[in-house]
Amino acid sequence: MSDRRDAVSSGNSTKVVDARCERIRYALSQLCKLPGKPMVPDFVPLYAIIIVLFSLTYFSMASISFLFVRLDVPEVWRLFRGLFDTYFWVVGFTGLVATAAFAASGRMAFTAGMLLLAAATAMAMRSTVLQRIDAQQTAWRSGDTAAMRQLRLIHWGGMLANILVIATIASSVPFIL
Repeated sequence: MSDRRDAVSSGNSTKVVDARCERIRYALSQLCKLPGKPMVPDFVPLYAIIIVLFSLTYFSMASISFLFVRLDVPEVWRLFRGLFDTYFWVVGFTGLVATAAFAASGRMAFTAGMLLLAAATAMAMRSTVLQRIDAQQTAWRSGDTAAMRQLRLIHWGGMLANILVIATIASSVPFIL
């Protein structure tokens, strides 16, 4: 306050304003780093991608076992639905963690990709796929013989979509390094 009175009385009010602006700019630049300056080391986004790939690969391996059993057994139904439910939650969570890691590293294209994986693939598709599984299980219990074939198509579609996501993410790893 006294700086301002002194500056106004001496005619240097613009210098005081400029000095305050510089202090505010410096404080803001220290508070939130610019996208050009990464806040985390380079290995953190790589580890985040490895964790996402691990969760996707786990689903691929776990879903293979359902190809060898009949899906009309109630215990298998629950396991099958639980696998898909858990898959969507885990991929959503690991996608959000990877989003945070890429945002902190300043790689906005990868941040958008991981956010798309977490939001669109995991959270938006979760309810749709689980409703389709439940509908086919209900249809089979009511006597629809084609319901098991539809359930197998959901299973194969989930496996194929997961393999495509794994291939896409794995092919982007060289761009992270």
